[in-house]
Amino acid sequence: LRNLLLSAYPRDMRLPEPLTPNLKIDLLTDISRSPDIPFDHAAPLEPTHLRADLESFLRTQQPNGFAARVIDGLRTGDNPSATSQTEGNQGAARYNVVATNALVLHAVVVITRIEDETEREAAQRAALGLFQAILDEADPECRYLVVNAMANQLRFPSSHTYLYSRMILALFSKCGEAVRECIARVLIERILVNRPFPWGLLVTLIELLRNPFYAFWSHEFTRVSPQIAEILSAVAKSIHATEAQPQAGGAAGHAHQPQSS
Repeated sequence: LRNLLLSAYPRDMRLPEPLTPNLKIDLLTDISRSPDIPFDHAAPLEPTHLRADLESFLRTQQPNGFAARVIDGLRTGDNPSATSQTEGNQGAARYNVVATNALVLHAVVVITRIEDETEREAAQRAALGLFQAILDEADPECRYLVVNAMANQLRFPSSHTYLYSRMILALFSKCGEAVRECIARVLIERILVNRPFPWGLLVTLIELLRNPFYAFWSHEFTRVSPQIAEILSAVAKSIHATEAQPQAGGAAGHAHQPQSS
């Protein structure tokens, strides 16, 4: 059901074929447009003041150590609205899933609304550094929720899809093995279900598997067990990446750092 919802796109939009060789998504007409959000998406951040604090951080890159503040603010604590459960976890979640999704969405909303290009690029670098620190410092549950929230933004061509596709790829290249495994898990879990698949998800995963810069197939988690290796092989074949090693010239044509959209 999640993939079905995230695969929706405007009726007047024609989606480019994700498997197009050397697809340059930064040149697509729609990639600079921001999707409409007809509700107060950042309201779940108000009780812990993360909304204002995040906006300030993205504009000033201060204070240092803000990642720890974010992680603490996402904990459920005594918040009665934080009743969601972590996927695959039958116990009560220790983090507010709704607030986590709101945080990730609000970050891209703030960035894309900055008109000055230099300031927007600085905010993107701040966001990349923030999410890298969060994923490095967080426990596995929080890390999984944050990466899932990012993957939720990989939809039709838009500024949101563009920024988070590039950011996920940049995080895969910059972070440690635990974070890389989490990113791979989240993206691949969404392919192991019936179609449809969100356009942005496919573009990002194809780039990750095919571009030798990320050396996806060299990581230990791809060979941790015969079952995992079999699943990854099936996923690779399903998107026409049939060789054991990625080919040069990735399909999505991403740069490796988030840039202005």
